Amino acid sequence: MGAKASRVLWLTLLFLTAGVPVWGADIVDVVSVVRKDKIIVSFQMTGAFSDEVESTIESGLPVSFLFTVQLKKVRTIWLNEKVTTRNIRTTVTYDNLTERYMLSREIDGEIQATDVVSDPEAMRRFMVTLESLELFDTGILEANGEYYLRLKGVIRDRNLFLFVPWDVGTGWTKKYFTFLP
Repeated sequence: MGAKASRVLWLTLLFLTAGVPVWGADIVDVVSVVRKDKIIVSFQMTGAFSDEVESTIESGLPVSFLFTVQLKKVRTIWLNEKVTTRNIRTTVTYDNLTERYMLSREIDGEIQATDVVSDPEAMRRFMVTLESLELFDTGILEANGEYYLRLKGVIRDRNLFLFVPWDVGTGWTKKYFTFLP
């Protein structure tokens, strides 16, 4: 095989695997509930804590997981319409002196929750289990409309060759619902 053909094959493999989830991480237990004027979302990411992530946390470096939650309207003839998107970031920093984990949760850049725990299980639960988050207003939805939530978790975002985005995380998960006011 010539040098040009091997380069083409390598680049093809690179782009085909760019969206493939690794580590077996997945978004599970997605629940969406409409209460009053809000859509409340709960979900969990499994398989996020590899040995590399655990050792980075224990070294005292901050580790963040990014969750993207898209609200989309189902259309029968045309492409589905993206209504809005929310980005949730959970961050942990381990303090080696006090042996405590400092935790924070941001939604679209605004801090929503903070905690300090010494139990590693409590830290893991805070980082990957998101419960009863009021993410969307129902005022933007049409009555009896078909919608779905599209969720993805990124364990580590990095760039390949300094310019190709190469996220490590889950694939997309969908949860369908009908808005009944």
